[in-house]
Amino acid sequence: MTTVAQVPSDVTVSPITGDDSGSMVLRVQQLEADVRRLNGQLEEALEALRLLEAQTLERYVDIDRRLATGNGAGGSTGSSAEAGLLGGALSQTNGSQATMQSSSASPAVDAEAGEEAAYRAAYELVRLKQFDDAVVAFEGFLAEFPFGRYAPNAHYWMGELYLVITPPDPELARQNFKLLLDQYPADAKVPDALYKLGRVQFIKGNRQRSREYLDEVIREYPSHAAAQLARQFLLENF
Repeated sequence: MTTVAQVPSDVTVSPITGDDSGSMVLRVQQLEADVRRLNGQLEEALEALRLLEAQTLERYVDIDRRLATGNGAGGSTGSSAEAGLLGGALSQTNGSQATMQSSSASPAVDAEAGEEAAYRAAYELVRLKQFDDAVVAFEGFLAEFPFGRYAPNAHYWMGELYLVITPPDPELARQNFKLLLDQYPADAKVPDALYKLGRVQFIKGNRQRSREYLDEVIREYPSHAAAQLARQFLLENF
């Protein structure tokens, strides 16, 4: 037997009138409009971020190209600092090439050559501004060589790329920079990753965490190019 709840006699239940219903509908419509407006603002902010990071990445790659061809002298202080972030992009590759030329053929050398070729191919896509393809290439590289000699650099570039693809993904960028710090704490790219983590946390609205990363790179690597960029970022944004 089903028991029907009884409304106490001292409680008055008011029916929803037409005016109340119309007011609720209007309120819902206003909330929906607010959500659409906020989503639009978020999309605009992400696009502005993507364009800014793409310009920065393009400048880095151009500096790297000039350094590789010996035409990088005479740049500004800012450019010199940015060049420091890219100095390791191909220097390891050049070193391994010289090693292979002086070594006899072996499976180990063949594997190293394959890793180098895969890294070069992925980095070339960055240089060509084919960022989506570069993400796929670096993902494939890390799947095949997860602990290879170029893995730290690959994670660094993945972090950079996730900030310039459409739409950008600051969280995946953060994960790659953080993985570099956690798994390769002695790697030469650590100062760069710290600086980028500071920028990413700023983008995500975590100003305190952003400042902690930026202060860390300045404190631990005061003469590094990344520290110079961190000082400039703090000056402009804090």
